[in-house]
Amino acid sequence: NIVKYNKTLINGSLFSIFSFFNQGVAFVLLIILANYITPSAYGNLSLFNTVQQFLSYFVCLSTTGYLGVSFFRKEKDNFRKDVSSIFVICIVCTSFFCIILLLFGAQLSSILSLSKMIIWIAVIVSFFQIFSSMFLDYLRVREKVIKYGIFSCSFAILNLILSLYLVINENLNWQGRVYAQFICSLIFGALAITHFLKQNLFTFKINWEGAKVILFWGIPLIPHLASVWIKQGCDRYIINSFHSVEDVGLFSFALNLTSIIIMIGSAFNASNSVSIYQTLASEDTIEQKRNRLKKQMEIIFKIYILATLVIVLGASIGIPWLLPNYRNALPYFWILALQGFGQCVYFLFCNYLFYYHKNRSIMFITFGTSLCHLLLSLVFTRYSLYLTCVIYVIVQGAIDFLIIWNSKKILTNKYN
Repeated sequence: NIVKYNKTLINGSLFSIFSFFNQGVAFVLLIILANYITPSAYGNLSLFNTVQQFLSYFVCLSTTGYLGVSFFRKEKDNFRKDVSSIFVICIVCTSFFCIILLLFGAQLSSILSLSKMIIWIAVIVSFFQIFSSMFLDYLRVREKVIKYGIFSCSFAILNLILSLYLVINENLNWQGRVYAQFICSLIFGALAITHFLKQNLFTFKINWEGAKVILFWGIPLIPHLASVWIKQGCDRYIINSFHSVEDVGLFSFALNLTSIIIMIGSAFNASNSVSIYQTLASEDTIEQKRNRLKKQMEIIFKIYILATLVIVLGASIGIPWLLPNYRNALPYFWILALQGFGQCVYFLFCNYLFYYHKNRSIMFITFGTSLCHLLLSLVFTRYSLYLTCVIYVIVQGAIDFLIIWNSKKILTNKYN
């Protein structure tokens, strides 16, 4: 009965399927392109992705996630004003980057080792992907799971087809992959904007005080999002300094296996966060809210435990058979799997802080612990990669403790 009727479980399963499909398409694409793109070309593509990822943090100042909070907390007219405010913030920030690129394009091209045209593409891709992301969030909070799947999977398939065509048939090398991302972001960003216009979600009546609230909500998330960058990116350089390139590859492979656990946690959280927001925004009594939140948390927690065990068991059996060259990564993965499960626990509680605008608390926790992680890695990674894995687990445990403590504190203050 739970499997059949529990909406969170069903939606979470569908989100997981879509996430697996999209991740699988990206994985297959990288394997195929490896036969046509040299390692140096992969380096150039990596530089582009690094710049584009950096821009994605600042093009909208991480305000797009506020759409989900506004949807459940405000009336439709105020929700429209918030969506419009996010749109204006995107325009202003993108215009700023365009001005910088016009004034200092040659210098940036030299510093970033990318042509000005490629940097322009990175700016445009980041801008239009904002609206694709907002549209997916809009479908998620409205629980339009099938439409969500069609939109996200169509993007992945078109990206795959265009990348293969431009790289292989047109011999455009790594630039073909960049052009494919450019075309896909234009098409799906335009579709998202068109949908918002049809839904009459853009308005010229912008609440500037509301825009200030949105900025204070989004800006603290920039260091939070960059914390993953600090940990994993720096660790690869530290490992390369004290060990070998092969160790970097094995450790990265173990992290990629761990990301499967985190991906499942994120997929179920996409549905669970909606349920949490609905419950907190409802007119139910305090006791009813507590019971609903407790019940759905227990269900998701059990799913996370089961998913972690299944993935660890599957990897332990499958990797030596399918990828024997990577069997030495398994001991690292067995430790890092605990960190992956801890990240899923984080998903269970962070939604309360997001809902009540405690993003700065999240920022201080995640960014502060990432700096601690970096310091510990600098000290201990030279001795053993097992110690590096343990650092991931300890730091994630500290994050979970602080997030749980803060979420319980705010719920106590709100409902006591």
